[in-house]
Amino acid sequence: MPADVVVYGFDTSNNFKVRIALGYKGIAHEFRSIDPGDRSEILRLSGQHLTPVLVHDGRVLFDSAAILRYLDANFPETPKLFGRDRAEQWEIEDWELFARTDLAGPMMEVIHTRASGGTVDDAGQRRCAAAFGAAVTRLVHHMEGREWMVGDRMTAADITPAAVLFRIRAAEVLPVPAAAEQLTGWERRVMEWDGKHRENE
Repeated sequence: MPADVVVYGFDTSNNFKVRIALGYKGIAHEFRSIDPGDRSEILRLSGQHLTPVLVHDGRVLFDSAAILRYLDANFPETPKLFGRDRAEQWEIEDWELFARTDLAGPMMEVIHTRASGGTVDDAGQRRCAAAFGAAVTRLVHHMEGREWMVGDRMTAADITPAAVLFRIRAAEVLPVPAAAEQLTGWERRVMEWDGKHRENE
């Protein structure tokens, strides 16, 4: 019997985020891998070129941040990704934004430059590495004595930065500072919810 939720994508931090969220919420789904060089199916489904794309009950969504919010709104009996009260939600939103900008931004600058046929010179590489290192340091300081980023359980505040860190480690886009070793236990606890990642270990 086909899954009610189907996700189209490939191994990027944004796709990891959605798979982790689905696994954590216990939502049955199918992940259909696409060739990054051939996005015709993504374009046909969603009218744009980026992944992940989620299809559920006749609805088509793209943008991983929007998809996480959709899952919270449409699967209310599952664990919440965005907090149990307004103050917690604000804090989660702040950390998720940090992960998408400060943490992922240097990686995306390198990836987008390469994808467009350019090269990142030594100065640009050092600048991106320094910005990423500063973001990692902020994460390390925040996580001291904590199991999760916000509150007493995993939320989107954990999923987004852990997926970015995992992607950067795996793709070796930027050097990972030694301080990040303090985050490996937390990163592993988050990534274990990605069923596809577990299958490939």
